[in-house]
Amino acid sequence: MFRFSAGSLGEGYDWVAWRNLENFLLHFRNLIEFFGKNPTRDDLSISRPEIIWPNPLTRPTQDRLNRLHRNDLWEKYEVREANDVNDKISRYLQHCTEQRVETKDWNPREMFAELDPVMTEFENLLPDKDRPWAAPPRVTATMLSLSLSTATAQIHVISQDVIGMTKEEKWFCAGI
Repeated sequence: MFRFSAGSLGEGYDWVAWRNLENFLLHFRNLIEFFGKNPTRDDLSISRPEIIWPNPLTRPTQDRLNRLHRNDLWEKYEVREANDVNDKISRYLQHCTEQRVETKDWNPREMFAELDPVMTEFENLLPDKDRPWAAPPRVTATMLSLSLSTATAQIHVISQDVIGMTKEEKWFCAGI
């Protein structure tokens, strides 16, 4: 869903563009939490591989799993010091605040480029290559420029390609 929402950023105006941005940010935040934050309660996390690979014999090595741990992305987008501007993704999505209507320049191209290789490596490690749910088409977009907030969006797209999604990518349709 993250890749699909990234491709949708070039579609629509006004409310549709706003929805597409929130969808992208929501999935991005969920994934950086999965790959970067220490889990609490029943959170799924790459730090808890026994949930995904219950059989230790089929579980990837700790070295391979360590390459997937991206605490740097969690810290970059969600961790702020007391004297920093509190422009975390969650401030724009999870809370009804005055900040939500302030313009924030997001860089989805950079965000996507930071996360896509980690997702691909993770998908290649999944034990079950057959998923029972249907997958939407994989959409990639090349963006020329954008200025976005969760209240307004202006996006200029140069090209957009639809590519068939691999079986491994279906994992993300489950909402991780």
